[in-house]
Amino acid sequence: MTQLAPPQQHERTVHLAKGVALGERVVVLVLATVSLVGLVVARAWPVSSVDSGDPTCLMRIFFGLPCPGCGMTRSWVHLAHGDVLAAFEYNLFGPVGMATAAGLVGFVAYSLVRRRRPERILELVNPRWLLALIVVWMGYSVVRMISLGMGQDYFSLVLS
Repeated sequence: MTQLAPPQQHERTVHLAKGVALGERVVVLVLATVSLVGLVVARAWPVSSVDSGDPTCLMRIFFGLPCPGCGMTRSWVHLAHGDVLAAFEYNLFGPVGMATAAGLVGFVAYSLVRRRRPERILELVNPRWLLALIVVWMGYSVVRMISLGMGQDYFSLVLS
C-alpha cells in the first residue's frame, strides 16, 4: 500500500487583489486616514490656542531643544488658516509635510473613486528622493538644535 505525502506547507501572503499584499494596502490606507485627520484637525484648531500654552514635545520638555517635528503642529495650523509665512517660520518642513499629506489623501481618494489600487502610490515614490528628503529634514533639525543650544535666536519662535 502506498502512502500519500502530506501537502507541502507554503508561506502564505494574504492578497486583496492580484499582486497586492494586505500590508501594502493597509499601510497606504492608514497613512491616508491619519493624514486626513491631521488636515481636518489643523483646520479646526484655533490659531490663537496653538500659539500659546505649554510644550507637549518630550524632547523639548526634558532637554529644552526642539525635536525634528517641533513646530510642525503650529506650522500646519497656521498653514490651514492661510498664514503661510508663519507656517514656514515654525518649521520649514511643516508646509512640505502638509502638502505631502494632502497629496496622499487626494491620490487615495481619486484611486478609490476610479476603482484603482491606492497602493500604486508606493510604486510612484522614488526611495532615493524620499531618503534625500529625510536626510535634509534631519540636517535642518540638527542645525536648529545646535543653533538654539548655542543661544542663537534664528529659531527662537519654536521655543517661545
